[in-house]
Amino acid sequence: MTNWQLKLADKTTSVQVQTGSSQQLLTALPQLEGRKILILTDSQVAPLYLQKVVQQLAAVSQVFTQIVAAGESSKKLANVEICYQQLIENHFTRQDYLLCLGGGMVGDLGALVASTFMRGLHLIQLPTTIVAQSDSSIGGKTAIDYHDVKNLIGTFYPAEAVLVDPELLLTLPQRELAAGLTEVIKSLLISGKQPEDQQLLAQITPGELTKTDLLAQLVTRGLQIKSQLAQVDFYDFKERRYLNFGHTIGHAVEALAAGQLHHGEAVSIGMVTMMRALVAHQQLPTSVLTQTQQLLSSLNLPIEIPQQFTHQQIMTKLMTDKKANDVGIQLVLLHDIGQPYLQTMTFTDFKQWLGW
Repeated sequence: MTNWQLKLADKTTSVQVQTGSSQQLLTALPQLEGRKILILTDSQVAPLYLQKVVQQLAAVSQVFTQIVAAGESSKKLANVEICYQQLIENHFTRQDYLLCLGGGMVGDLGALVASTFMRGLHLIQLPTTIVAQSDSSIGGKTAIDYHDVKNLIGTFYPAEAVLVDPELLLTLPQRELAAGLTEVIKSLLISGKQPEDQQLLAQITPGELTKTDLLAQLVTRGLQIKSQLAQVDFYDFKERRYLNFGHTIGHAVEALAAGQLHHGEAVSIGMVTMMRALVAHQQLPTSVLTQTQQLLSSLNLPIEIPQQFTHQQIMTKLMTDKKANDVGIQLVLLHDIGQPYLQTMTFTDFKQWLGW
């Protein structure tokens, strides 16, 4: 078991990574006893885990459930309102809990609900995907998409506890597991703890992804890297933005794909696109690009922008990015593995820099 306390703003998050912990919730989360709990999950996760979680918690708490459709399209205002209605009808107070059981979409949506209902319910994250377990479940960002803009509406609201059980990853389809690993790969690329994290990157192979010990190691390092950056820059103005490496192009491609690409697949494309431009400008060693492309390709992750998306379509999407302003857009770039930096370019300069 690995655990630590993450202090963000005026809140403390208890982070625990332990195989099998989802089957021992009353031990891991004793604070839930005697409280009302709304479990938010999605239509893919519910058949796998919801009944098991409810059975454990119902022994000591009043448990209610809300299931939304799986997929990014559920991160919408209508589902926020549905959750509010559940909380109102069942007389929830600020002493009660919302537990997010699922991946990043469920975590983002549920955290936004928890942060805004009565100005703050207690929040627990029980992530079931590698992206959520290694990244999105901590750090306090909450969000929904609005008017086709990803994460346009949100707050900062850290969870009281994040309980990570790597065993839950074993039920993921290979495509989802590989896509989720993109966020871990990104974190290891920007991490200042080298050469250790570069050595961990080398352990990621398709044949190793069924090993719980390696998955536990990967999600733990992802969470530790994010914890460090979130603690020094909670509100995401400087160092924490290193975590957006690959996301600028990635978010645009993901939006244009309209559900045909997983988030991690779009980020894979985004990372390689940026690294190719860096190499072309002699700002990154070619070996780093080669190693990254080989790793991503070995996991069957895409590294090319789909041909149907024009450069102009991507640039238009970039103008709605949260890192964009009147001057241009702030980019996350790499000098080398473990050496990220921020640079702002005008949209015209960025397009030329990409060779578009």
